[in-house]
Amino acid sequence: MLVAQDPKVVLSVLMKLAGGCVSLDGELNVDAFLQQARTYDEAASTPVGWYLRNAEARQLTHPLPVMRAREIDQWSRSPEYRRLIRDGPWQSI
Repeated sequence: MLVAQDPKVVLSVLMKLAGGCVSLDGELNVDAFLQQARTYDEAASTPVGWYLRNAEARQLTHPLPVMRAREIDQWSRSPEYRRLIRDGPWQSI
C-alpha cells in the first residue's frame, strides 16, 4: 500500500489472488469488491450474521480477502496513512 499509494491497486491484487483465475481478470470489479468489503460489518450486525461470520473466520489460518480489503480501505482513509504518505522518510531522499 505504501508503494502503490492507491488502495484500488492493492484491492485488485487481492481479488486476483483470491480468484486465482487469470481468465476472469477482465470480469473482476474492484469497486464492487470494495463495496462488499465496506458492507461486511453490516452483514454481521444481526445475531445470525455475527454467528456465521465468526464460525467461518474461526476455521481460517488467514483473514478472508474481503476482510483484508476492508482493513486496507479503512487504513487508506485514516489520518495515520495520510501522515505516512505526506511525511514519510522517503520524502527527504
